[in-house]
Amino acid sequence: MAIGRNDPCPCGSGKKYKKCCATKQEQPLELEPAIRMKGGVAFDPKADAFRAIVHSWDNPDCEGEPDEWLSEQAFQSEDDAMSFYKMNIRPKLERFMREAAHGEGVDVTMRRLE
Repeated sequence: MAIGRNDPCPCGSGKKYKKCCATKQEQPLELEPAIRMKGGVAFDPKADAFRAIVHSWDNPDCEGEPDEWLSEQAFQSEDDAMSFYKMNIRPKLERFMREAAHGEGVDVTMRRLE
């Protein structure tokens, strides 16, 4: 389900999407480069809401505890959080990985797991 610019923002602010979270799209992700990165949605029990999430590992097998990044925006439904992830986070993550791939001797593979 795509969010239109004039739809109510899925973050629950009551504003139109174009006046709320759509304006936050150009903020950079505060992520460090990693060998393996996976993104999606997770339930945040402290906020009793869903958030976009990115896990990063320093190894290709995703062994050990990942570094975790959570979006500031919280959503009442998993679908709304996933829409936010797909529209705002995933494009930035893909751009981030493409930019990292321009380094010498770097091999980057991107896969969408849907």
